[in-house]
Amino acid sequence: MAPNHCLAVDSVAPPESISWDRASAAPGGIVGVWSAGFITNRRELRAQVGADDRVSDLDLAKALYSRWGKDAPRHIHGSFAWIVWDGGRQCLLAIRDRAGIHEILYRQDGDTIHLAGGIEPLLVSRSRAGIDPLSVLAHIHGRAPATGHTFYQGIGAVAPGNILTVTRDRIESDRYWRPEALPVLRLADDDSYGRAFNDLFLPIAAEYAPAGEAGVTLSGGLDSTTVAAAIRESSLRTDLTAFSWTAPELPEADESEAIAAVCRRLRCRLVSIAADRHWPLRSEPGIRTEPATPFFNYYTDLWEATFRSVRQHGVRVLFSGLSGDHLFGANAFSYPDLLLTGRWRRLVREIRDHRRHSEMSVAEIVRWLALAPIANAYVPGRDRDRTRPVSWLGPRLRQEVDETPVSRRLLPGRRQRLRLLRDPRLAAIASLVTRQAARHGIDFRHPLLDHRLFEFAAALPTTQTFAAGQRKIVLRNAMRGRLPETVRKRRDRTYMTAIARRGLGERERTKAWALMTDMRAAQMGYVDERRLRAAYAAYLAGGDENALFWNTLTLEAWLRQHFS
Repeated sequence: MAPNHCLAVDSVAPPESISWDRASAAPGGIVGVWSAGFITNRRELRAQVGADDRVSDLDLAKALYSRWGKDAPRHIHGSFAWIVWDGGRQCLLAIRDRAGIHEILYRQDGDTIHLAGGIEPLLVSRSRAGIDPLSVLAHIHGRAPATGHTFYQGIGAVAPGNILTVTRDRIESDRYWRPEALPVLRLADDDSYGRAFNDLFLPIAAEYAPAGEAGVTLSGGLDSTTVAAAIRESSLRTDLTAFSWTAPELPEADESEAIAAVCRRLRCRLVSIAADRHWPLRSEPGIRTEPATPFFNYYTDLWEATFRSVRQHGVRVLFSGLSGDHLFGANAFSYPDLLLTGRWRRLVREIRDHRRHSEMSVAEIVRWLALAPIANAYVPGRDRDRTRPVSWLGPRLRQEVDETPVSRRLLPGRRQRLRLLRDPRLAAIASLVTRQAARHGIDFRHPLLDHRLFEFAAALPTTQTFAAGQRKIVLRNAMRGRLPETVRKRRDRTYMTAIARRGLGERERTKAWALMTDMRAAQMGYVDERRLRAAYAAYLAGGDENALFWNTLTLEAWLRQHFS
């Protein structure tokens, strides 16, 4: 249909597609067609275009486009994705938010372009739809499809931070933002970096926080607790309730004590969800994938229980600590950078301190956390060890996908940090859980995914994200006096793998074996069923804690449910 008759897309309900016949005549003027998410710097932008406070985000974005054209998205903060029709230029523009929280997908049929905020309207026939084998390969290895790709041939995705422009004679994509390597931020000491983080993040948290009731998914780790502390300090108008996973039956996965201490400190109400009762495959049919993706987290059922609890308590806006590892933690080590820049005294001191709190020997620390990252960064072919294929690949997938290249001129730690900031899994996970929450009527917000924090993280020296065996140094210093010391200084991490093993290794073996029997994925050449079963048997025997086979089980469930 012509753009002036396009159906508005509800970001909560399953979206309808927008179609434009590029060969047909189309009206003039600028029309806001569709939007999802929200703009956090509304007040500033309204002042710039002279709009009142009743203007919708889409109409505000349209006014910005009228003023700045394709530069308008650079001025917008927050998780805002939108589509606008420019009648003067006779083009349709689809702008995805920087973090990729809200999808914009498209399919071309001859002269007609179809766009949608979800994949279902673009699937003419799932049984005849072509599956993208490279996306399947990425999924089996625990990765997301390559940027701009989906699991379907012929259906593309507007990449995060990109503008898709459709005219009569071409379709092109332009990037207006992505994480880049920035000059290293050099401050006086650790406390200065902590203050710089707070100076940036506290106003951001205030922008994301609503008046009235809000919730936060609170664990005992630094990411969600930092978000909670920032909202409590920066937005006095927000009443905060913590929704937390506990596991009293599995002490190794339980964070009840740390969570309770944070709630006392921040004066948050606490609602506990028994995570140890929501293990993988517990519910029927075990794995219920969306048509768009075979991705189904271990804890999707646990998230469902969480969202039901959030609704039962009358909360409509919920915050997460998603992306903290990618920004300030994960496996981006400082040791190789210290070694290569000649800061050897600090390196020796940090390795000595690391050894006091670790089961690793000094030799192991040096080998795996200093020398191996250097080899991976600079020795040709070594970096591919990170993506060594699993043993159960079928004949159609016995190759590897190259990851997004990152400049080898960067130091190894900063190179790994940039790779993490560009990880397509972040957008895939954020998009999936945000859609899942929206089906419950919940606005799920992820303040750590704000692009200003990505730029801050891209400028940090690696000694602010890893030092002496501790991760997230900058957060630890920023939260001094804001979080309990037992949480702020905590060195150990609580892993939820015990809950995964309760399902996959103990109580739901029958369901797991059934998914590995007469596999559609094997018939299609994606999987070697015998080798997959051997990998699962090794997991059951306790010889291998790696549950990477889970992604292949979700792939099989997806094929059975949507490609019968």
